[in-house]
Amino acid sequence: MDDRLFTPAVVALVFLSFVMGTSEFIVMGILPDIASGLGVEYTAVGSLVSVFALSYAVFTPLITGVTGRFGRYRLAMSLAVVFILANLLSLVSWGYVPLLVSRVVTAAASGSLLAVGLTFVMDLVTQRHRSAAVSWVFAGFSLSSIVGVPLGTYMSGVLGWRSVFVLILVMSLVALAFAARTLPRSGGHAGPRRKGAARRMLRDPRVLLACLVTVFSAGGVYAVYTYITPIFEDELGFSEGMVSLGLMAYGVAVLASNLMSGRIASHGGFRTVRWGCLLEGLALFLLPTALAGAVTGMADILLIGLMMYVMNASVQVHLLEIGTRDYPEAINLVSSLNPTSFNVGIAAGSYLAGIVFDSFGLPYIGYLGAAFLLMAAVCSCLVILACGGEGRGTSSTARLRMDGGDVRCGKPTGASRSFVRGGC
Repeated sequence: MDDRLFTPAVVALVFLSFVMGTSEFIVMGILPDIASGLGVEYTAVGSLVSVFALSYAVFTPLITGVTGRFGRYRLAMSLAVVFILANLLSLVSWGYVPLLVSRVVTAAASGSLLAVGLTFVMDLVTQRHRSAAVSWVFAGFSLSSIVGVPLGTYMSGVLGWRSVFVLILVMSLVALAFAARTLPRSGGHAGPRRKGAARRMLRDPRVLLACLVTVFSAGGVYAVYTYITPIFEDELGFSEGMVSLGLMAYGVAVLASNLMSGRIASHGGFRTVRWGCLLEGLALFLLPTALAGAVTGMADILLIGLMMYVMNASVQVHLLEIGTRDYPEAINLVSSLNPTSFNVGIAAGSYLAGIVFDSFGLPYIGYLGAAFLLMAAVCSCLVILACGGEGRGTSSTARLRMDGGDVRCGKPTGASRSFVRGGC
């Protein structure tokens, strides 16, 4: 194991996440082109976005739960092939129903592939680079919103919406070849299987509370992000060109948030996440007031974007360490819980935001988001309390971390002799 962050295998995982993010988010940028190309209502094509999120949340834990016994490398390659075939179906879809089916399969393969891919991180880099590697894999999705989606939207306007899926297919084949070449073929096997490991894991408060941190964080920010374009246009008075610049600036803030999450996971973990959630909650609470001016409104929105993913790496590393140590038979399922929880939060936040929007008006969804983030901060504190026993904690719940080794609550063990006492 090289003591560096950007090993070829890590770069392959980041590129895979970039391709998956482009495939997921691009539909939002080319909805009008798809609707006119297939001759269907815009609202029908718009439902592809919610169908994708729902399919992601439902099928990812199911697939990872039943495939835990299979070899990790072969499973990842198989899911990548399914992902490619699903995008090929999107390319050749002759109507709305085939396109809908292709998006369901794409979501299922994408979520499962991300979960399995993240399990490789535990074996690809040393402890001190683990959080950063996880944050960079998630950052691939942010990069796709800054680079992949604008490029695809431009191609759709010039060459038609099907050209976008040609681009995705080409990138997918390159990513598959790169991953097949660099990812380790061994490791990640659970060993002797114990019955009911997944069931015990799903009842573990350390796991459940960490998932709730993600659910409430995602729900709070997506309550606003779902309506980001109307906020720019109706509240801040941005022109179409300014909206594009605003969305790009927000995407840069989100990318910075993803990268910052790796730093947070390595320095404080959930102890820092709780303060990040409170800061984002404050920004959301102040949103109705901030929208009174274009400058203050934009500054508040960028702060929300900067805090959007502060919990990501901490939650993912926390779950991976618990799964590797306590539930190795269910490691794929454990790895899938964070992205699944994020999509559950998206669905809940977007739905409740629609109710608040209809009842009180657009600016007031900030109050809903603030309530969500307050709950995320509370759950972060509860995660720390749940890890109070000897051998129950992770590097994300330790009181103090230093580079190298492994962290436990209480006294360091094994390779972690160089750590200061990590007590949770």
